[in-house]
Amino acid sequence: MTASPVALRSTLLASSDFAAHDRVAALREFFGREVMRADFWSHDNAGGKFDFRTRITSLGLDTVHVYAHHTPTHLWRSPALMQDGCDDVLLYACSSGLVLRTQSHEMAVPAGSIAVVSKAREYQGITPKGGPSVCLQVPRRHIARLVPGLEEAPLRVLLPGAPGAALALAYAELLSANPALPAPQQVLATTHLHELMASALAPALRPGTAPQHESHAPSRLALIRYDMQTRLGQSSLTLEAIARRHRLTPRQVQRLFAAEGTCFSDELRTARLDRAHALLTDPAKRHLRMIDIALDCGFAEASTFNRAFRRRFGAAPSELR
Repeated sequence: MTASPVALRSTLLASSDFAAHDRVAALREFFGREVMRADFWSHDNAGGKFDFRTRITSLGLDTVHVYAHHTPTHLWRSPALMQDGCDDVLLYACSSGLVLRTQSHEMAVPAGSIAVVSKAREYQGITPKGGPSVCLQVPRRHIARLVPGLEEAPLRVLLPGAPGAALALAYAELLSANPALPAPQQVLATTHLHELMASALAPALRPGTAPQHESHAPSRLALIRYDMQTRLGQSSLTLEAIARRHRLTPRQVQRLFAAEGTCFSDELRTARLDRAHALLTDPAKRHLRMIDIALDCGFAEASTFNRAFRRRFGAAPSELR
């Protein structure tokens, strides 16, 4: 029996959902206390303006991905809140940079860098210029089993290009945006996400050499396929580009497809042609010119599109209208 897709639990929340006088208090209670386990308020740099939108997604295995777009904010994991015993490890980044403050340190986390911080310590996270920002929260036990000797409360700043961290955030975003993985694959995908995060905390572990299992292949391939679907119109969508995005070699990507009896180029061509077919048969898209459809589906030339379409569907694109 084929496993049913699992629906990830996502919550969308915005300051505009609340009356102006309740916004900060409401978001402090739900986003601050419930999600981040921290106090939360608008930073002075916001100049009295408070705009906050977030998507919170549970990825399973007590792992949570948070994306937010916001005016300047201030988080504080206070000693009082630490009494909850939560020891989640966070990957935390802001596109405009952030400041991470502890009892003994104040660290700048510039744009492109990623902070590693634990809820087992008191800390303040300040975004003086606002978001977007992203956070991946994983219980320490999941990372500790992969990183022997992991400190009780990690605190680090990973510079741009740090192996594993950026890829972990990218994978978390893909998982958050794709709620249709079968339940067993969802567990494997989240486990692989933990491995990527571990590779950021233990430099000896690199993506591709972290603890692996053959059963991770379907989840990796599912994410690659989803990534391809979102980029079909890009002429730069190549095997090499996909491999770079997923921190694999082109040969490793080819092996993932080969295990299912196909190859990257065939899958890409089929996906582009299927998209073109859907556009051509959609009455709401009749206003689109053939060349527009070809370009939207990643074909640089109408002649190439026409030949490929006829081979797949036995008819020219114009015959479907």
